[in-house]
Amino acid sequence: MALITSRTGLICLIGDPVAHSVSPLIHNKALSFAGLNFIYLAFRVPKRSLEHAVLGLKAVGARGFNVTIPHKTAVTKYLDELDEFAAKIHSVNTVVNDDGTLIGHNTDGIGVINALKRANFSIKGKSVAIIGAGGSGRAASLAIAREGPRELYIINRTFKKALKLAKILEENFHFPITPLHLERASMSSTLKAVDLLINCTSLGMYPNTSIPVHPNLLRRDMLVMDLVYTPLMTPLLKAARDKGARIVNGIEVLVEQAAKSFEIWTGVKAPISLMRRVAYNSIGGASIE
Repeated sequence: MALITSRTGLICLIGDPVAHSVSPLIHNKALSFAGLNFIYLAFRVPKRSLEHAVLGLKAVGARGFNVTIPHKTAVTKYLDELDEFAAKIHSVNTVVNDDGTLIGHNTDGIGVINALKRANFSIKGKSVAIIGAGGSGRAASLAIAREGPRELYIINRTFKKALKLAKILEENFHFPITPLHLERASMSSTLKAVDLLINCTSLGMYPNTSIPVHPNLLRRDMLVMDLVYTPLMTPLLKAARDKGARIVNGIEVLVEQAAKSFEIWTGVKAPISLMRRVAYNSIGGASIE
């Protein structure tokens, strides 16, 4: 990392929790590699302090920040503008400070799509199930819908949230979109035919050992993606691997969305191969190159 001076710019992550995050390692390595005079830090911000944190970052002239659980929807209230994608789903994971104007973006969706492309998986014409209707689930759902799936299931512990997201998507897309309660989905025969299953919840994040759906729903001929990356092999991914299914871990998604955030803040092409190596090394995993 370059010497920190009075001219060093600030970029950061806000959320609760953030202690598990590898984003500071990824971004600081990328910023240093690109010769950019910024530092990336992580700040634990409880719900009650979100407004103060956002206004404070704006006041001190931070270049931008990432937003993680549980603030991706709530943070939109304190921003000046949202880009087209973020505005549709009311979820933000990346904020840039453009001369005092805070603009919200969402790179979670492109992170999911690019990670699937890297795994040589085409969404078009496929049956897809997404677990979670929070910030990440909203972004993944919209991004997946734009790729032309045959059908989409939105599964959530709170059925009303799944239904609300389904209605938002139905305004712009005309394939079947079915909201399901998580418990009922775990026993639903309709999900046994999905081609792609994506977990967008925190279920399975260390030290939680929960698996979001029953392993009997997992098959050899499907692909399973989990946005959780601590541990790298989550209970869901382990169960999928045991069934012989293809898997995509959360680091792949994290790196893809981080690269897009990096480019929004800096205007410089992200050194994504470096970022991927740093991410895997930080958790003791092997990069898939």
